[in-house]
Amino acid sequence: MPELDDYSGPFKPDLRFEDFSKEFLLKLIHSWQYAWLHMAGAWYDAISKRWGAEAANDCNLEVWLRIGERVVPRYAKIANIPEIDTVLDALKVQQLPLDNIIGGLFQPEYDIKSPNHVIMTFRRCKTLEVFERDSPERIEHVCHVLEPAVFQSYCINSDIKLTPLKLPPRKSPEEIACQWELRLEE
Repeated sequence: MPELDDYSGPFKPDLRFEDFSKEFLLKLIHSWQYAWLHMAGAWYDAISKRWGAEAANDCNLEVWLRIGERVVPRYAKIANIPEIDTVLDALKVQQLPLDNIIGGLFQPEYDIKSPNHVIMTFRRCKTLEVFERDSPERIEHVCHVLEPAVFQSYCINSDIKLTPLKLPPRKSPEEIACQWELRLEE
């Protein structure tokens, strides 16, 4: 049976991901990526509306750290990265989740000093752009509290030290969104 480039044909009760073409699966993944991040924002908004921003911030941090602890190591296993021995190993794993650094949502530039020392610069961040436009009050917590803790947990190896070099707020959209140093002492 040929791979499906869409699902415009008849209902297929035994449908499997393997039935779809790579091109279709990539479209689907990009849609899932949007849904994953939209769900996280909608969840935050619902908690905030019912119990306030402080409760939403606390719950948001707890949930994302749980993802870092329980889910991100699975990506390493699936990708056959048995040990996170270098910063570059950690960055490979961070490319794999739906809230990842590939796919155009959060595209970093890497200054690789060594396998254990990397500077990551994010010129654009779609989340920051939304916050700057709609919810500037969220920037401080997300960028200074939540993101460093979640980013650190996504490194898997707790010996990797994550240091923010530049964080929002920024004076203009022409400034970089943020910059991070990741270092593992050799």
